[in-house]
Amino acid sequence: MLLEGNFQGVKHVGIPVVDIDKTQKWYRDILGFKLVHHYAVPVEGGEVKRAFLELVNLQVELYQLAGEALEEIKTRGNGHIDHFAIDVLDVKKAMNDALAAGAVLDKDTPDGPVPNPSWPPDGCKYVFLKSPNGEKVEFNQHLELDPNRRKENLGGWAHLGIPTTDYQQIKAFYEQFGFKEVMYVNIPVGDEKIHITMVEKNGFILEFYQLFGDDLKEVRTRKDGYIDHITFGVLDIDQAYQELKAAGLKILVDRPVFLRGVWDKGVKYFFIRGPEGEKVKFNQKVH
Repeated sequence: MLLEGNFQGVKHVGIPVVDIDKTQKWYRDILGFKLVHHYAVPVEGGEVKRAFLELVNLQVELYQLAGEALEEIKTRGNGHIDHFAIDVLDVKKAMNDALAAGAVLDKDTPDGPVPNPSWPPDGCKYVFLKSPNGEKVEFNQHLELDPNRRKENLGGWAHLGIPTTDYQQIKAFYEQFGFKEVMYVNIPVGDEKIHITMVEKNGFILEFYQLFGDDLKEVRTRKDGYIDHITFGVLDIDQAYQELKAAGLKILVDRPVFLRGVWDKGVKYFFIRGPEGEKVKFNQKVH
């Protein structure tokens, strides 16, 4: 297994934004996220702003770039990473509360919660919201779980959704890091099938789904989108870099990057590309 003893699990989802104040307000007012860290760094043509917000064990990193990089963000749509899902006790109530606070439904669920009888064993119900920045946020209610397991309707992570052109290939890729398959289902649609598989590590679930026809063609055209990357924590970034380089993975930088001013003493990180083009970040806090 890659990074055995070094891998710390999922840290956050990275979302580039065009208006960090507006997007922060949406996550706070609509979903109840709390701001845990923020900073700004002057750069040529402006400044880079970052804010980390948290809901239970789910953390998102919002970052507003400057200059041409900001202009590129404005052109993005749904990307390699399509959505992230929040566990809820009552999906209809979660949706109605969000709508009352000013949220809007995403076009993928225009009529409200959708039942999915295929997974987990008793099925689930889900609905998508669309943030003012464009990313899709899912409320997901697992019907077999105890609705009294906590007081708050919104919990933390449910899963991260990645559309795929080859569900077996992407599953094998993440299994290198110790993820285990916890669900596979194929859903017949006429003469075709939708393939859905979920893999889990340390309580975090990745959902891979392979569509067909025009939907599959659209997935093949995707680039980095509203949700830019997922971040895994490691204990030793230099060791992780050397190990993944030796394993032949597609690393996007020549060496780990040191970023000052983040989490007191800074962080070191690097990016790789997954088999669908999704960006995966490995991150170590400097102590």
